[in-house]
Amino acid sequence: MQKAVDLVVAGAGPGGLYAAREALKHGLTVHVFDKKSVIGVPVKCGEYFPVRSEMGRLLPSAEEYMHVFDVPPDAVDNNCKALRVISPKGKEYEFSFEAYILNRTILEQKVAEEVEKLGGTVQLQTVVDLFARNGDLYVGPNAKEAVEAKVVIAADGFPSKVARSAGILTDAYTTPNNVAINYEYLMTDLAVDQQVTEMYMGMKFAPGGYGWIIPKGGRSANVGVGIRTSYSGRNDGRSYLKYFLNDSELTRSKLEGGKSGPMIADVLPVDGPFSTTYSSRVMAVGDAGGMVMPTNGGGIATAMISGEIAGGVAADFVQKGTPLSEYQRKWAQVMGKEMRVSTKLRRLADHFMGNDFLFHLLLGALGTQGIKDVITCKAPGALKPFVS
Repeated sequence: MQKAVDLVVAGAGPGGLYAAREALKHGLTVHVFDKKSVIGVPVKCGEYFPVRSEMGRLLPSAEEYMHVFDVPPDAVDNNCKALRVISPKGKEYEFSFEAYILNRTILEQKVAEEVEKLGGTVQLQTVVDLFARNGDLYVGPNAKEAVEAKVVIAADGFPSKVARSAGILTDAYTTPNNVAINYEYLMTDLAVDQQVTEMYMGMKFAPGGYGWIIPKGGRSANVGVGIRTSYSGRNDGRSYLKYFLNDSELTRSKLEGGKSGPMIADVLPVDGPFSTTYSSRVMAVGDAGGMVMPTNGGGIATAMISGEIAGGVAADFVQKGTPLSEYQRKWAQVMGKEMRVSTKLRRLADHFMGNDFLFHLLLGALGTQGIKDVITCKAPGALKPFVS
């Protein structure tokens, strides 16, 4: 007989684990699948995570969920005090913005332990899909080994197999302009400022995206580039990352002598949440639902929040018959405005990103405060008529 539970969660990243934990607290039976061999390994992320006070300003309607930013101290590798944005021509714009640089492996393993202590089960090394049979819903590596579920949460990253099978993810979203491909090293022996995260703009190393140096403490940093093939014309992120490390006049001296670990690569949705993030019995959270802020690429916080919302709605669906449309209503209430503004700003910036000189001029016109507004999903004064 196949296993049957109230909720199956596909994916044990922040979104999936926070969803599972919340559903368990409401009394559901929960089974979590993940393709990794070890929870939180490898880390495919810059691990940048704004502190609670910053997120309170960024998402003022999310007060109910601010507790997700109280992460365990041992899951924090570094504390950054500022952001510095560097134009394609080397002009620097720096402003105060406090963030933790996480150790996501520790964080996710701690939450996974909580899930298991609450009675949930976590099954690793399993790539899953969604199956339907005689009106029943199953999730697993194949129909025979699948687990039956009353409701399903897709948290399996982007592009999500489960969300696609549920009809939530469509080809209309997965265009080259809406998807960033990221390449990153964890580097050591670096003489970079450990208090400042840097974002670099330039077509030579990050066409359609940006490069980053995110300091993790102890002379280490996550160093990477994100590109969009609609701007690059080719999927060759390794060469762009190599240029960023070794040849760019903006970064070469800072990164000289650094040692690189294994390169990681990932894809990220950058056109905001999907128009519909649920079906009759499936919800998509985090990257699997497009829950990434397009003007900064941040997705950990939004995954946690959307996961908690989905976990609660899953409980209401099973116990009260609440339709899953409540999930979309709730996340839209909490962060919909900011996601919408961020998406419109990214689309507006797209008109300039293909030309380094024009993008340099745009950043100059925005100034430090305008750049901070854009990165924190707010419309600068002059742009409000275009993105409201």
